[in-house]
Amino acid sequence: MGSMNFDAGITKGLDTIMNAIRSTKHGLIKDPIAAALVIKAHTGETISFEAMSSEEQNQFLATLVRQFAVDYGYISGWKLLVDATPNILHPRLMEDVATAASVYGRLKAGIRSCPPSKLRISVGSKSTYESIYQVGPKSLGGNVWKANNEYKGFMEDSGWNAAGYSKGVPPYTADVVALQLLGTVDFDLDQSFDNVIGIRSGFECAIRHTSAVGTPLQRASFIGMLNYDLQSDVRPIQNSWAAENNGPWNLGPADVSPEDWIAYLIADCAALVPFAYDADYLTSRTGMANGMILLQCQDLIFDTGCSNRVATVPYAEAAGVAQYGIRAGYAVAAYSATAKHIFEGNGVPFGYSAVMCAGPWGPFGTRYRVWERCVKYVRQLKKSDPGHLLELSSRDLILKRYDLNSEAGSEWARAMKSNTSDLIARPVVKYFVPVSDVSKVPAVIVPHLCGCLPDVFGRPASLAVTLHRAAMWACETACETCASKLGYWIDQAAYIVLVTLMQDEAVLGASEWMLQNYFVGCVALWPISMPFLLSGFDLTATLSFEDGAMGERYVVDI
Repeated sequence: MGSMNFDAGITKGLDTIMNAIRSTKHGLIKDPIAAALVIKAHTGETISFEAMSSEEQNQFLATLVRQFAVDYGYISGWKLLVDATPNILHPRLMEDVATAASVYGRLKAGIRSCPPSKLRISVGSKSTYESIYQVGPKSLGGNVWKANNEYKGFMEDSGWNAAGYSKGVPPYTADVVALQLLGTVDFDLDQSFDNVIGIRSGFECAIRHTSAVGTPLQRASFIGMLNYDLQSDVRPIQNSWAAENNGPWNLGPADVSPEDWIAYLIADCAALVPFAYDADYLTSRTGMANGMILLQCQDLIFDTGCSNRVATVPYAEAAGVAQYGIRAGYAVAAYSATAKHIFEGNGVPFGYSAVMCAGPWGPFGTRYRVWERCVKYVRQLKKSDPGHLLELSSRDLILKRYDLNSEAGSEWARAMKSNTSDLIARPVVKYFVPVSDVSKVPAVIVPHLCGCLPDVFGRPASLAVTLHRAAMWACETACETCASKLGYWIDQAAYIVLVTLMQDEAVLGASEWMLQNYFVGCVALWPISMPFLLSGFDLTATLSFEDGAMGERYVVDI
């Protein structure tokens, strides 16, 4: 799988777990007879664990898995380990990771099926541009939030805050966070000297808790190492695509089945560790897939800049359903169905919380420059919109008959065969939300405008609505220079919405907080749906990228 000789040697994550198993006295194998049958199926070797002590069983298993990984690749080694100890990891999680590695290794390049329109946008390396035809780069999330004292308060507690987040992750919250942050390999953060201690602590946690037999911490340790190995494996593949510079186009279902695409989305989220605390992985994985699709609907311009071939919007285009906005209709339908499930008093597995949090995080996390792009895209579309994208984005549509209880791959497969007749208006209840004062967001300076901004400068929904209203005003009224300034400012200030959500998490129950995230996320769905607008524009516009605009790989911090 991939490069860096992953097929020919054991990976760091698997090696860490094998060393920990070898020195563990507590038995990891709960069913010696079943484990022996698994080993025979994988290797052809007949063995018996009956005469071995628990420690000897661990040492034998560690040695066998290590050699199997050396001979057949790290995925094969992990699969042997998971199959022999099914009490630790859910087999479907391992299957999803194996599928993701396979998709990366075999994914063929496609071509853009429709010629670009006269719409255009250029990504530059500067933080801001006073032109509706230019935007700055994608970032890790900007920097202005570092000046916010409320946010600093969260960071002083490794568990976010003792009253809230840690309620779901007892008792070693900091260790779980350290394991989770190993997924930042996805952002190359492991290559920074500043993060050496943090990365090392993640591996130390995995070693420490591998012997915590039967606990979520043991599962978290295994998943953290597996997640690290996958992200390390696919990184050189992503880099090779970026070097080839062929764009994000793939062949869609003709190359990768919808079921395999869903598995890839789940495993490649780089945030697998919390699945260790889920009682039902099969249910939870659906939410993670849906959250990934929702966010990827806002990211195509930057996926194009780094030639990210595992992009979902091009997958839908290759399936022939892009002109209908099906990928966005699917994402919003799943988002709404998950909120309804929670509202009806059902449980909130990790994957469901992931899609709920994706709702506000996408538009208010600064990373995707959602509001700046919204302002600039809408102003261009008001001049020329041959594909009627603005009309489509304003109809508030969802995919009809979406079933949250169906297998995610089946629902995605149905979506990839849908058309405009399969879209219906989203059932909504409208609320009046008063605006808030956003003129004094820490580290963000309100731009000087040539005209007067309406009284939209007066906490999470109120702040979100205020920023949204400013964006809609910039789409309609301001001159192009002021609109560009305002769009940039809104994205810079948007982090305050997430900070206030984090504050409320400490006092709300899990279900209430998830519904609050949903409510705030809905701000970006009406009167213009960001998943429809942003993905549709990026699909049809001429996109260009200045030197340095995408950083060393695909993100720069600004």
